[in-house]
Amino acid sequence: MKYRELVKAVNSILAGYSVQLTLRQVYYRLVVAGLIANTRSDYNQLSSQTVKARESGDVDDRRFTDRSRRIDDVSFDSPGSFLEVCQNTLKGRYVRRFWDSQSVYCEVWVEKDALSQVLAEAVYPFNTIVAPSRGYSSYSFLREAASRINQHCGDGKRAVILHFADHDPSGIDMSRDLQDRLAKYCGRREVEVRRIALTHDQVREYKLIPNPVKQADRRSTEYVSQYGDECWELDAIEPDELIMLCQAAVQGLIENGGTWQAIKKQDEAEREALIKQLKGIVA
Repeated sequence: MKYRELVKAVNSILAGYSVQLTLRQVYYRLVVAGLIANTRSDYNQLSSQTVKARESGDVDDRRFTDRSRRIDDVSFDSPGSFLEVCQNTLKGRYVRRFWDSQSVYCEVWVEKDALSQVLAEAVYPFNTIVAPSRGYSSYSFLREAASRINQHCGDGKRAVILHFADHDPSGIDMSRDLQDRLAKYCGRREVEVRRIALTHDQVREYKLIPNPVKQADRRSTEYVSQYGDECWELDAIEPDELIMLCQAAVQGLIENGGTWQAIKKQDEAEREALIKQLKGIVA
């Protein structure tokens, strides 16, 4: 694909979304549009060409994100600048524990860190934790999660983990692994891992672009016997559709809407009060 044609296509894709996109998400949109092939060489060429386009300003560099490599700069040039950051953070980040008003506690888990920010923005209004597992979760990560779940769940309260992972041998098995290990580490607490995406029905509904199954994966034999020799990445879903799936799954767990709205109003009032207090300190 010629450079100018690629730039036009990429800009058109980026303009269609309010969120930043990863290179992988842009890649799948181009594949679906039939503009490039679903091959490693085409992906590598897209990567090098988009770097050129971003460096030259032909593509808005701010519309891309690499969520797997985040670095936080936590230094400040004065106490005043620190307080100003605190004030701005409060406007968007202070939220009450809405799930305390429900009979269920919810978290969203996603296999890929690169997609975690998309889902975090989707469920922020519901004060729901998004946990990027980066493949199979480590023992430490799961132990911390079990402690958090037990802290949030009182007597008789259950936890539901909404799981998002690739539809491939390992991605399918991760839902099973997560269920088994959380059930073990959470003791008697009832924990349900509910797979939201990808499912085979979604693969067919959205007509997602397939990839060949990696035969080196020891789980491939069982997977191929059930689904065939093709697999699909979570990144292949339209970003807006992924957001809608996540929001619908979270909303479906809210049982007491009236109490939820009351806590939301309390949350807004407390946030404003905290901002006023910080303004007084800054002044």
